[in-house]
Amino acid sequence: MLNVPAFLPLWLGQVITQIGDRALSLALGYFVFRETGSVTATALLALAGYLPGLLFGSFAGVLADRWDRRRVLIVSQLLQGVVILALLLATQPGWLWVAYAVMFTELTLSLLALPAGGALLPSLVGEARLARANATLSVGMTVARLLGPPLGGLLVAQAGVTGVVVFDALTFFGAALCFTRLPRVPQARPAPVGVGETLLGSWHTLAGEWRAGLRVIGRSGVILALMTVLALTGLGGTLVDAAYMPFVQGVLNASAAQVGLLSTVMGASTLLGGLIAGRAVERLPLRPLIAGGTATVGALMLLIYTGHSLPLMFTVCALMGLPMVVSNVALSTKIQLATPDAYRGRVYGALGTTSALMGVTATGGAALIGQGVGPVALLTVAGSVTVLAGLVAAALLPARPAAPTQTGVES
Repeated sequence: MLNVPAFLPLWLGQVITQIGDRALSLALGYFVFRETGSVTATALLALAGYLPGLLFGSFAGVLADRWDRRRVLIVSQLLQGVVILALLLATQPGWLWVAYAVMFTELTLSLLALPAGGALLPSLVGEARLARANATLSVGMTVARLLGPPLGGLLVAQAGVTGVVVFDALTFFGAALCFTRLPRVPQARPAPVGVGETLLGSWHTLAGEWRAGLRVIGRSGVILALMTVLALTGLGGTLVDAAYMPFVQGVLNASAAQVGLLSTVMGASTLLGGLIAGRAVERLPLRPLIAGGTATVGALMLLIYTGHSLPLMFTVCALMGLPMVVSNVALSTKIQLATPDAYRGRVYGALGTTSALMGVTATGGAALIGQGVGPVALLTVAGSVTVLAGLVAAALLPARPAAPTQTGVES
């Protein structure tokens, strides 16, 4: 897929910015905990990452449908790069609060780029190559997740947090440059839902377009089923984020080197999954890939977190990446195929809001009860919820695509 001129700039820009984000995430969490010694302070930093999606995710999807998506990608990256540079103030005594404000603002701006990129992809590659394009993006994101944290650690050691902030800003500017190479493709515009040249009239129009997007989602059984699956897997994934380190360190007594090796094994498995996913999604029906892959991941999670064995965890992590990536790529492809172009931004916005809601719920719940119930109980719930997501996909997704309705979506 990287030899497709229309796709390469989107892939490269998203990989570059993901590397910078992962590097900064490690460095900023390290910096905040070093300065405060407070778990609450670092938890609040994570919360600042979830709140924008919960508050503005759906509205950002409206704008991604209304505005030129190529231009949204370029401008959002430039603005994020400028905002990130304000983190340089957070290194000054008494200015730590700037870190929370900057992360909230930067991640709010990122809400414009996420639905714009996902909605633009089908127009760049066409439906026939959509599965392979999603798989190639998954491989790129996996590489970025593998490279970003060690690069962030190296930069912190050599240049401090200041060096990582400057690096992340440069990745945003580099991504914007990549997006300028995207071709201008025709974009279906939302049907007018109101008229008004005044500020109040414009807000009424945007609100009407947002409601129109919700109606499209409500009329599509496929999209509703996919949103339910994503909500459940998002809930399980966020619970894992909260309880993973207490489990591997406190229950399995893994050393720092073993924790790092676990991440490498999981990353290699995910990378292999990305290489296989494109062909699998092109050749096999999407429903069993989504349902079977998701349920398999949940079952493997339960095996790990109830087994209490470090060798078992290494073995299962080497296997888990394949069904996880295949099911994710199949699910992304299904969403894009089930949604008409004029509404893709709003659907992605609604998905982002749902994911953020699950993140806030799981993070808050883990903070309140995690100390009392322990990591094993939280992780067992995470695996069970993921299995449930696979069962929901098997029950609610149609065995084969339905005929398009008058709104242009699968019912």
